[in-house]
Amino acid sequence: MLCGLLALPTIVSAATNGVVRVVSLAPSLTEIICAIGASDCLVGRSSACHFPPEVVKRVPVAGDFGIPVLEALAKCAPDLVVTVDMEDQNAAQAIEHLGIRHTSIPCRSLNDISSAIRTVGKLLHREESAEKLASEFSETLAGLRKQKLTTRRRVFIEIWGDPLMTAGKKSFFNELIELAGGVNIAGDVARDFFEISSETVLARDPEVIILLEGTAPAVAKRTGWQQMTAVKTGRICSGLDRDLLEIPGPRVLQSVELLRRCIQP
Repeated sequence: MLCGLLALPTIVSAATNGVVRVVSLAPSLTEIICAIGASDCLVGRSSACHFPPEVVKRVPVAGDFGIPVLEALAKCAPDLVVTVDMEDQNAAQAIEHLGIRHTSIPCRSLNDISSAIRTVGKLLHREESAEKLASEFSETLAGLRKQKLTTRRRVFIEIWGDPLMTAGKKSFFNELIELAGGVNIAGDVARDFFEISSETVLARDPEVIILLEGTAPAVAKRTGWQQMTAVKTGRICSGLDRDLLEIPGPRVLQSVELLRRCIQP
């Protein structure tokens, strides 16, 4: 993706009237930019950015999630590129070589989100609206954490089926499951996303399975899984709004209600 760097021109800042031209290479940051009323600043996005659809459909793609395509990036003529993580650390240097600022903004946990909103607001001169949104998010999260749920069920969240991938303690999915009244069967693993064996899932016997990929009938047919509590009771949830659930942005707490419908009676 970094090929052709030497042939690319240095970008001269195109900011006018205080509007910062920004390219976002993360769906969570794109959602934040739009949620604070700064969609006029957005001149490029990653191919993974899908929300809000009425905005992103008019914004050109300048790379993939955390992976800039320098030729496309140069055409956007941004002042700033924001990411949550850069897959190739050399890419940050390549971006700066073009005369473009690059900022990495942590947005992986629920605790990160309010801070990310404020950071984006400061960068794009939308401090007031960003503070309002960040405060609302923090208050909603605090309220959810205070709720006392007496019934808690063992939950397996399947990120991918082949290989079998799930979410550990360091993933925001872990807390979403807890907020929804579940106990993540992989919550004792100090990782974000990792490969788990079918035998381990069987041994931990989840009462609820949440699928981000695949279908309930296919999962139920896996060898040995017919003895699993979740399969016996038919508590396999699929077809959830993945953009709402998977993106740690301003809307992610709405997914708690979706998960409660899967986990609670």
